[in-house]
Order: sequence, then structure tokens, then C-alpha cells
Amino acid sequence: MSELTRNMQTHCVGRLLIDLPQGTTWSANASSAQIGNLTVAVTTGISQDQYEELIERRWQEVQAIKKDQNGKAYLQPSERITSPEGGTLFTYEFEHVEGLAEDDETVVQKLFHQAEGYFWRDGSLFRISPSLNAKAAISQLFPRLHSREPNEIPTRPGLCLSHTFIDGYYDIANGDQEEVNWGFTLPLDLSLVVREAAVWEPGQSMLERRREADKESAGLVARLLAEPGVVAGRKEYRATERLVGELAGEEYVMGGTEQKEPQVFKTNIGGEWAYAGRATPTPFPSINLGMDTTYQTTRQPASLGAFPEYEETNGRPTQEQFFEVWDAIIDSVRLRPSALLPPAGGSPLPPAPDKPKVVSKAAADDYVLEEFLTSLPSSQNWMDKL
Repeated sequence: MSELTRNMQTHCVGRLLIDLPQGTTWSANASSAQIGNLTVAVTTGISQDQYEELIERRWQEVQAIKKDQNGKAYLQPSERITSPEGGTLFTYEFEHVEGLAEDDETVVQKLFHQAEGYFWRDGSLFRISPSLNAKAAISQLFPRLHSREPNEIPTRPGLCLSHTFIDGYYDIANGDQEEVNWGFTLPLDLSLVVREAAVWEPGQSMLERRREADKESAGLVARLLAEPGVVAGRKEYRATERLVGELAGEEYVMGGTEQKEPQVFKTNIGGEWAYAGRATPTPFPSINLGMDTTYQTTRQPASLGAFPEYEETNGRPTQEQFFEVWDAIIDSVRLRPSALLPPAGGSPLPPAPDKPKVVSKAAADDYVLEEFLTSLPSSQNWMDKL
């Protein structure tokens, strides 16, 4: 153990705890999450004045949305709603779209809209991207959004993002998507990306996926390497199963070198550790960690894909340092206590859908209805918008 890993610091990432080297940083836009049909991005370092200016500027843009791309006026003006928690919700592009009711016979009109949300707390901005018919979902998300200190480890179920926390049980029974992405910059110019996602069944083996990709690209790679003057190749360091606590994951580390100019060689070294997740007996999300760095040297490495000599690392890690940091991070991955608690009493009910307006009932002759539906332009089929 060197100074690189002597003072590792614990970080809450999604529903996980991960130890990262002292001096680790991340950008203001480093973390995001997918929650159901909503995409939530966090930006840190935003003042309240900047937030209010952003809201006013966006409201002017939303107010100006009055017609669709064909020049047809929308059914009602754009709306600006302030939630009890202080969030701002914009809804716009209201239009009727015809389709079939649940009985597959009755023709109904459904009112569609776009919705997006913004929420500020203690210097952090939550931005909820535009989503179809998401007014109720965004309104329900606002009370779950909180700020937190960078080193704060919450004790309730939910997701950690940069300086923030989103309350939420881990409930695969409701079928909602959940995914977290967070990028970090480590000492020695190492980049780390952590991904975590809810799964209903284990995903494909990472090593199997890589082997399949290698087989598919083998012919192309061989042709490229056979071209005159091409100097390129790779080296495999690890490709094996790797157990971390109770998590039976897989590890893959490789390097690749390409000659860019007569005395310029570019070498990428990257590692991936993946756990496929599980649904039974106890649900657990999938986890993926990727760490990499890039070298540019004047000399070709001892072998293509190898780490450069120390004098050409230029502040980036040696092979020993790379694997010291990599192994320390991977071995630290664990579940945050209470993070995966299921909801008490079952899943909450989803927001009630808007009641559609009945346009017509099914005729005695099904052919009449079928002919009518066939004549509808594709843009009027509300199923296409889901």
C-alpha cells in the first residue's frame, strides 16, 4: 500500500458505498439518474439567483411554444406550476391524439402534453428532462429530492447523487426503471465511471459480451492491421471472475496502443468490473465500474498495449500504481445499509391517468371500425407516442 490508497474516503454512489483515493474530484454535472420515465441530472455550484434566472429564461421559451411543427395551434397555453416544496414544473404542447380504449373497440381522445421540472436546494440544481405526460410523475418526485453534504452517508433507502439524495425504495415489483451514472476524476489523471441499475433478471455476462464483440470484429481488425504502415495492437491483463464480498462479478483489464505519427504512440489502459445483478431471492441492482487512462509517448511501449516506461508516464500511473488503485476501489464496493429496503405494504399506486374523451363506440360491423383506424394518420395514433 502506498500513499495513493492509504487514505481512501468512503463515498455514497447511488445505493452503494465505494472507497476512492483522497483527492478524488468530479465535475458539476458528473451525476445523473433515470427514475421510471424521468431523467434527472444534477448540477452543483448553482446559486439561488442563477436558479431563478434559469427558471425565468426557460419560462419565456416555454410560453412561446404555441403551435406544432405543422402550424397547428396547441389546445391550451403552456403552464408554470410551483410545487409546495419549491420546485418548478412546466407543461406545454397540449394536444388530443386519438386511439383505442382498453376494450380495443372504443375510439377515444387522449390529451397529451410535455412536462419538465426544476428543483434547487442548497446550491444544487435538479433538472428533470422533458417527458411525455409526466406532470403527475414530476410532481410526485419533487418531495423526494434533497441536498446532502459530500461526505454524508444517508441511512434511509434512496439514491446518492453529487451533493444530493433522492428518497426511494428499491422496488422491482413496480416495473420502474432505475439507473445511476456518476463520473469521477482520480489522482494520476485516472477516470472512473460508476453505473448502477435495477434489473429484473441478471444481464449478460460481461466477459461473454466482450468475447462475442471480439469475434464479430475480428475480421475487420485483421484487415486494418494488415494495411501498410499500421502499428497497433493490444494486451490483455485480466479476464476472470472476481468475487467482491457476496457479489460474484467479472473483471476485464486490457491495453491498446496505436501509432499516431512516426514518433507519437497513444496507449489506452482500461479496466471494467461488472456484477450482473439479481431478482431473487433478494433483489440486487447491477453494478459496473470502469477506470481508464491514456498515455502519449514518443517511444513504442515494450509490447503493444503495455504501460509506458516511468519517464514517459507524464504524471499518469505506472502499472503498479494503476492496479493498486483499481484493486482498492473494486474491493471496497458494497451495498449501503438500508439502501435496498422494499416499500412497506407493497408498491405505491401509480398516478391516475387522465380520463380519455370517447369519440365513438364500436359499430356492429367490426370492419367499419377497422377501416376508420386504418385511415388515421400515424401521428394521430397515441400508441406511437408511448
